[in-house]
Amino acid sequence: MSFLAIEGYHAFVTGAQGGIGRTIVQELRANGCKVTAHDLKPAPTSEDADTFNVSGDISNEESISKAMQSAVERFGPINILVANAGITNEASHPNIWELPLETWEKVYRVNVRGCFLTIKHFIRAAIRAQEQNGGKELENLSIIVTGSECGKFGQAGHSEYASGKAGLQYGLVPTVKNEIVRINSKARINAVAPGWVNTELIGERLDDPRELYFEGQGTVALRKIARPEDVATAVCFLASHRASGHTSGQVISVDGGMEGRVVWREEELPDSRPFYIYHHHISIMSQTSPRAKINIALGIDFDAISGWLGTGAHPNNTTSDYSAGYFSAHVGVPRLLALFDRLQISDKVTWCIPGHSIETFPSQTRAIVASGAEIALHGYAHESARQMTGQQERDVLEKCISLVEGLTGKRPRGYRAPLYQLSERTISLLQEYDFLWDSSLSHYDSVPYFLPKDPMPIKPIDFRPDAKAEEWMHPSPNFNDLPKSGLIEIPCNWYAEDMTPLQFFPNTPNSAGYVDVRVVERMWMDRFEWLRKEMVMGTRKDEVIVYSLVIHPDTSGMAHVIGMLERFLEWLRAFGEEVEFKRYEDIAEEWRATRGGEK
Repeated sequence: MSFLAIEGYHAFVTGAQGGIGRTIVQELRANGCKVTAHDLKPAPTSEDADTFNVSGDISNEESISKAMQSAVERFGPINILVANAGITNEASHPNIWELPLETWEKVYRVNVRGCFLTIKHFIRAAIRAQEQNGGKELENLSIIVTGSECGKFGQAGHSEYASGKAGLQYGLVPTVKNEIVRINSKARINAVAPGWVNTELIGERLDDPRELYFEGQGTVALRKIARPEDVATAVCFLASHRASGHTSGQVISVDGGMEGRVVWREEELPDSRPFYIYHHHISIMSQTSPRAKINIALGIDFDAISGWLGTGAHPNNTTSDYSAGYFSAHVGVPRLLALFDRLQISDKVTWCIPGHSIETFPSQTRAIVASGAEIALHGYAHESARQMTGQQERDVLEKCISLVEGLTGKRPRGYRAPLYQLSERTISLLQEYDFLWDSSLSHYDSVPYFLPKDPMPIKPIDFRPDAKAEEWMHPSPNFNDLPKSGLIEIPCNWYAEDMTPLQFFPNTPNSAGYVDVRVVERMWMDRFEWLRKEMVMGTRKDEVIVYSLVIHPDTSGMAHVIGMLERFLEWLRAFGEEVEFKRYEDIAEEWRATRGGEK
């Protein structure tokens, strides 16, 4: 038994997907607890034998009640409650006399009402558990509320989120302290009040606390920056009857260096420049206002049977292989259309459709068009440029333009090369036929760029024994130094798609198909979180930041994959105004506008 002696107890943690919440879950797990991790956002990590992920709204009584019930059904009675969930807004700190009523009501609904309902239904669940056990008291019944240091000490400009949240939450502590002992003589409630905590949302995590400061017009001190681990260990200490004994009704500070000091807001800093904690020092950077959004460029490649005819052609392909193409049309497309409709993004995505799919599956194609999505080209039979002569590639392009025009009444403006296998000839053809965008290349990973007007091929090296080394020791052409065309590249790459890791092709060497969807989901999340951190930190000055994702009805339409896709898209949507789903055409137009029509 450890010093805390909380092994085997069931802990319920709200706000479990935030920087502090995740660390609390990890710390409870490390001390032997079974943990139900609750959050409004779907969990990005997979469950295991001792972790149960649930999502819901703590301000909705039915939702939190059902979540508690599900937790009890999974792990049995709940012994420890960590009421950690809440909302904050570090970008806005109005004085209390400037605070809009609707803002206060939003905060009250989540931070106060939500905390109250969480505690209420935890206690109700404890009463039921004790009644079902013949009146025997539950062991180690503990409640820990987390709030803000400035809710305890007060701080100007934090009225609506920090002080409002924590002050009112802490008001529950003495009330519950005196009432909870009526149902369990040893039950306790305490609160943890973090100050500045170095989560990933404010910069690069520090390995150890240190003193950080500005020098100039006065000194702004951010001393002994706390880590999420510091908060989590305080929570676990208070959760343990053995460790914290009869401590109840207390608000314990986790010193983040805020109490007793004036901490300046961004606009009050010298030169009106914001600060960010980064790589063990404070970096002063120019303010980017308003903050750029991350544009979600969701592209769907409706390959179907064509995927087996062009780049996927192989003499050993069978009728069984082709049947996966029929699945794409008859199952995958309707599932994706229904998902996009449910998420209200149907007209904010781009479908890249081979001509073969248009002609083979006309009803599915009409449904895609009716959804309001952008329609772009993707070859006819999923051919790569190297499989065709120049005339064949031109004929394919003209045929597919005609097919889309017949469906939509207008020329397509975008193109993605099958298997990303285009050539310099392809780029020249797209320019000749006045396409707006392509999405087949990856010179960059998250910003659009103009493709060269006359792209130059990179010649392979001739390593024949009779060749001389000086014949190949020459630099390749740098595409940035070439004259630009009006064709805009919206980059994508192999790591931004579903098919390669999640679908098995018997005769394709690099296919996988048996990868856990959570591995891919986590990779997509990691990519987004890095781009978001660059945006938050101000290191990205791009006017248009793009997060591209390529999916296929063949793959993401499968039952074990579409649930992951839905979780991931919901996770993106939870970032609110920081993200916006857009068609590739709209992203390209917006980016071109930022360049003043430059080519």
